Amino acid sequence: MAAGSARTPDAIPAAARVSQAVVVCVGADPLREVGGITLFERLMRQLNELNGIERIMVLTSQSMPAALASNRIKKPVIYRNVSSNGFWDTLWEARAELDQCFIAVTANFLVDQRLLAWLASQPDDAMLVVREGDENGPAARLSKAALENPGPQATTLRMVAVTSLPSYWEAMHGEIPLHLHRVANAADAEAGWRILLDHIQRRAQELPSRCFDPIFENLIVRRLAGTSITANQVTMFTTMLGFAVAALFYTGWLRVGVMLGIVVEVLDGVDGKLARITRTTSRAGEYEHILDFFYENSWYLALGLYFSRAGFPHAMTAALLMVVFDLIDTLVYAAVDVRWGRSLDNLSPFLTRFRLIGGRRNIYGWMFLIGFFVGFPGYTFYAATLWAGITAAIHTASMIKMASRRLSVDQLTAD
Repeated sequence: MAAGSARTPDAIPAAARVSQAVVVCVGADPLREVGGITLFERLMRQLNELNGIERIMVLTSQSMPAALASNRIKKPVIYRNVSSNGFWDTLWEARAELDQCFIAVTANFLVDQRLLAWLASQPDDAMLVVREGDENGPAARLSKAALENPGPQATTLRMVAVTSLPSYWEAMHGEIPLHLHRVANAADAEAGWRILLDHIQRRAQELPSRCFDPIFENLIVRRLAGTSITANQVTMFTTMLGFAVAALFYTGWLRVGVMLGIVVEVLDGVDGKLARITRTTSRAGEYEHILDFFYENSWYLALGLYFSRAGFPHAMTAALLMVVFDLIDTLVYAAVDVRWGRSLDNLSPFLTRFRLIGGRRNIYGWMFLIGFFVGFPGYTFYAATLWAGITAAIHTASMIKMASRRLSVDQLTAD
């Protein structure tokens, strides 16, 4: 990131390395819920995931309700009562138990995980502020020596506005605004919900996932967040429905099957959003795409078998070709990610735009929806197979072109 770019912990001198995080709960309501969990619990889960942070200290006043971290927090946590009220004064009072360098965050803010990582990577003192010109901020990387000053204005502390930092996020395939949002009342909490829902929305997606699915996904996520229903349970339920669609296609219930397929399309986005908004991502969730691959291709095989029985020539060949094209496309995406650490969709403006209509399950689903209801199911299936082949060809050619370009650059550099 700019304004003092992010560094890996190993790149920072040992004396300036941050391994302690301090959560300041005084003068704030850390137990207000936004996104299905309290502000305090969200921040604790974020710090638990943050590389380099080894232990957490929570500073709270006796007048504040107890805010205890859940059993999801695996890093050591120390709780201390303080009598001070302000952010700076509270840290000064607790200075005897602070490391030489640490990060500190006020508990009544929604803080972007990228901002926490940025703070932890800084080699010198810096404070994040919401906007340019602000004199105080809710999150900072500090040294114990800085606390000897009466306030941040009396130090050489760098004031860095969130808006001055880059917001491109490769994992989400696009620009995701950085957020540092204070939550002090119900209106702030509602605004926080909107911020979080936007934060967890992947940017490079096909048209249905951009224009149709989020309406229903967000409604379901808001309903499920804070309940005992987990993202993994949603994944398993979606997978069962996915195979039910294959059964309907195989038995000829095409219109019912394709409508259920649209439901699967929506639910397939719910589990990831639910996990991200409640900070409950798991190793099992990372393999969801494998389940997706199997039930999606079961649809094509089931349709091929049905259309073969119905007398459509070469229907099974078309189904097998769809599976092959889907596998090629999956391997191309994986190869680009491994080789260049980027999504294929972000390699060029053309590929970003092509993602809107490129052959994928959601695009095929809407093709089937129209074709099956209009009365041309077999020909629609052939058209989907053709589009799958065109998509795989475009993606493969783009990868080869990129590889050739990088090879040429490497050769010129070597010369």
